[in-house]
Amino acid sequence: MHILIAEDDLDMQKILKLYLQREGFTVSVVSNGREAIDFLAENHAHLVIMDWMMPIQDGLWACREIRRLRIPVKILMLTAKGENGDEIKGLTCGADDYVRKPFDIQVLLLRIRKLCRAEHMLSCRDIRLNPDTMEVAKEGESLILTRTEYELLKCFPSNQGQVLSREVLLDHVWGMDYEGDIRTVDTTIRRLRKKIGETMIQTRIGLGYVMMPDV
Repeated sequence: MHILIAEDDLDMQKILKLYLQREGFTVSVVSNGREAIDFLAENHAHLVIMDWMMPIQDGLWACREIRRLRIPVKILMLTAKGENGDEIKGLTCGADDYVRKPFDIQVLLLRIRKLCRAEHMLSCRDIRLNPDTMEVAKEGESLILTRTEYELLKCFPSNQGQVLSREVLLDHVWGMDYEGDIRTVDTTIRRLRKKIGETMIQTRIGLGYVMMPDV
């Protein structure tokens, strides 16, 4: 899930980027509304976190431009303005949601997940998977997995602490009709460990594999 932050305050940029990357989002940053429009003209994003007050072109202008150009992106407006009229103005210019500064970061993350429909993202420790886009991130950095590696990894976050046998993994990833060697599971696990970390998926000798949550 790709999020664009349009914010001219450098400290706020850093804070938002850090928290969003920790949640597994891919994050880009610009400093004004004009840069936001230029970025979206060349790149795809799922959500823009748009500050209202920015130099050159503000968030309201950028909001209107995004809607005028019919760029398919959600917009979450951030502002220090507190009047009800300002909230109405922000929403009617094209924003999908509106959060006033100062804000609780957990509340902001809930709003973001709701807008991105990402409540069902799978996670374990520092690994995040988005089933809609097949995107995988570790500590906020995107990972490149093959489809088989992705399908194998996806088995573990929803079964944290549960040992999954080779037979179960083989049936789920390769299908019940697969007639190849069961050691294919071991080979794919080894490749996966090189990408996500050697200790993320642990071996239980004679039983299978397990991904343990943080204690």
